[in-house]
Amino acid sequence: MPYMISLVYGREILKNVGVNIDVVGGIFDESMLKLRQCSGLELSRQRICCAVSVNHRLAEKEMLTFQDLYGENFLMMHRGWSNYVDELRDDILRNHPQIKIRDFSIYSLEVFNHCESSEDVLMVVKRWDTIHPLLKILPVEWDYKIPYGVLYSPAPSKTVQRFLSAIQAVRESEAE
Repeated sequence: MPYMISLVYGREILKNVGVNIDVVGGIFDESMLKLRQCSGLELSRQRICCAVSVNHRLAEKEMLTFQDLYGENFLMMHRGWSNYVDELRDDILRNHPQIKIRDFSIYSLEVFNHCESSEDVLMVVKRWDTIHPLLKILPVEWDYKIPYGVLYSPAPSKTVQRFLSAIQAVRESEAE
């Protein structure tokens, strides 16, 4: 897992953005940026998917439905972490109460290992398809997405500012 740290960020990593760490790649929204006191540059919108152990009964599927998740423990970031995640949560609570939501506080190696060693289903994004060798990422027949990009200090160094400007320049040239 050579890029685990760039995708999965703990409290300690985000606390040190701008101090010991210049940038981190990951999912975010305005709520999360405010909570973690950092800034973000959106690069894409990632489809919210599910991760299961390669040994889970759902691992043989190519695409999941809400009904496939009935009776399952669905691990989600806690309420208030992201408006995008909260929209999905509210849909599940309102329309699919057969899905058992279980909150966790932050993505970490322990969360991914728990998913792999249990029957639980973990909320992830498609971009994390290589995050753990024993997890399978499955898309779901829903339209929920979340911003993915670069997280950085609200007061970035000149080097980070140049990096962000380079990203913006590449994006603008690709849009032309």
